Amino acid sequence: MTTPLLELRRVTVVYDRRAVLENFSMSADRGEFVLMYGGTGSGKSTVLRLFAGLTQPAEGEVYVAGDRVDLFSSEERRWLRRSMGLMMQESLLLSDRSVIDNVMLPALAAEESYGEARRRAMLALEKCGIGEFAEDLPHQLSAGQKQLARLARAVVNRPAVILVDEPVAHLDQANAETLLALLGAFVRAGVTVVSASHERHVPEGVPVREVRLEAPEALS
Repeated sequence: MTTPLLELRRVTVVYDRRAVLENFSMSADRGEFVLMYGGTGSGKSTVLRLFAGLTQPAEGEVYVAGDRVDLFSSEERRWLRRSMGLMMQESLLLSDRSVIDNVMLPALAAEESYGEARRRAMLALEKCGIGEFAEDLPHQLSAGQKQLARLARAVVNRPAVILVDEPVAHLDQANAETLLALLGAFVRAGVTVVSASHERHVPEGVPVREVRLEAPEALS
């Protein structure tokens, strides 16, 4: 039996006496698009944060590539995040740096040389269709271009896993379709994408696993 690339086993996460996730299990295989969808407070973003080592469960186990990452040290969790592509809601572009400087950051954090980081960043921007805006500042980009720049930053280290939180929120249909098509292309290349969304937004032509989440009751 093949080991899932990502797996939660009977996980419970509690915030302010409220179980955001309760005895929750799910998995994702290599080269699969997993859609976590549901309303506000249902735990979609929490699932992403568990896999990225940004949130620890009160109970249960979190696995990435067979490693139980909820037992990792802080330093090990930092290196785990450097091996992933993250598009979290708080992962904004730095306003005082050019687009390419923003996209380079994960490569520099992974201790790549400046020249290699810049080369990778330019390739990622071109892959996402916005190479011509490399030297612009974020405020010069449209909402769709900013989201594509964030995707370029997420993939600059060529991760096996991309975690995306509300990837097409506030985008018009054309930009949403462009971003989903890019995510689909990464899945076809063997990357696993886990997306958290209020609605059912998925790329065409790739394996999709849908997981609907409901908000648990508050603890007494």
